[in-house]
Amino acid sequence: MAVCVSLMKFFIVHLSPKGKVKRVHFEVKIDFPTQLERLVPMREKKGKLIIWPAYLDSKLTRGEGRRIPINLGAPDVTADILKQSADMRGLESEIEQGKRYPRQAVDRGGYLVIENPEGHKKKRLLLMLAKGVRKIVSERKAAKAAAELKKTKGKKGKKGRRK
Repeated sequence: MAVCVSLMKFFIVHLSPKGKVKRVHFEVKIDFPTQLERLVPMREKKGKLIIWPAYLDSKLTRGEGRRIPINLGAPDVTADILKQSADMRGLESEIEQGKRYPRQAVDRGGYLVIENPEGHKKKRLLLMLAKGVRKIVSERKAAKAAAELKKTKGKKGKKGRRK
């Protein structure tokens, strides 16, 4: 077990009954086990970027976490949509589920970890992903509209005469 030793120096200002100010100096030696043994080991993030869905969500403001222009974003972006967009662009990526974006209190959708071997800037990768995200969202919206149309087309009103 590793032990970390720290020497802390501080002083206390004390006012004596006669009105004189005294400084009392202390030196404290603290031994405590390092916290590294209790923590979950962190993943090596060199050459990797974390992309939160909020970065590309057009429903959010810049203050709420959007990082690209509103006209380049898409509404209701999820980590799965980001993964599909990264795959379309040929980027290696993986999803970390169950993580909460710090600026959002409720949603625990996770984030995307993208390998960045070419060393692109984060903004450039976001703009590359935004094209794919818009395409995927529009395809889903079109498929949903087609399903609704097919659903309503099959239903027919009451036939017959009124009495």
